[in-house]
Amino acid sequence: MPTKGQRTRAEIVQRSAALMNRQGFLAAPMAAVVEATGIQKGGLYRHFESREALANEAFDYAVSQVRARFMQALQGRSGACEQLLALLNAYADATGDVPFAGGCPIMNTAIEADHAHPSLRLRAQEAMSGWHGLLQRIVTAGLAARELRPGTDPKHVATVFIASIEGAVMLTHLYGDASHLNSARSHLARWIESDLRQPEGGFA
Repeated sequence: MPTKGQRTRAEIVQRSAALMNRQGFLAAPMAAVVEATGIQKGGLYRHFESREALANEAFDYAVSQVRARFMQALQGRSGACEQLLALLNAYADATGDVPFAGGCPIMNTAIEADHAHPSLRLRAQEAMSGWHGLLQRIVTAGLAARELRPGTDPKHVATVFIASIEGAVMLTHLYGDASHLNSARSHLARWIESDLRQPEGGFA
């Protein structure tokens, strides 16, 4: 059973993650972190050695919530196309609701950290590699099972899928208009069905 200190630390991370994903994992003012967590600055530093250490753990928590939503969406989905469509629908619904408040923590952090904060940038790269790798594995399995058209490039599919949905989420948040996201979702769904799925009788 977690100790009181462990529970407090976990609560700080959870509350900080929601704030920082909206305002920036390193840009969010400490005053805002204090207000969000209800713990004074000195108390925060008793649990975390630095502001960056708290940001890193908050980012890891935000990514874990996105990953959990994806894994839940894949449960019971057996085919490659079905899995891709499930991930597409899990990433964001028709209203623009995304797995974590404030948008995708990986995209947000990639923009924020750039080359100025190497540890956070590396975390974003690793998280994106995991997301990219999951999609590639789904496509590779679909090719092996002859569910997808021969010649389909797993890396290409993963890159187009992520770039399309991430860009659409950005536009939706920027303009407060879910039509951007809905357009991307519809386009990707048609692409999966018409260009990726192997037609019945397509193999000799």
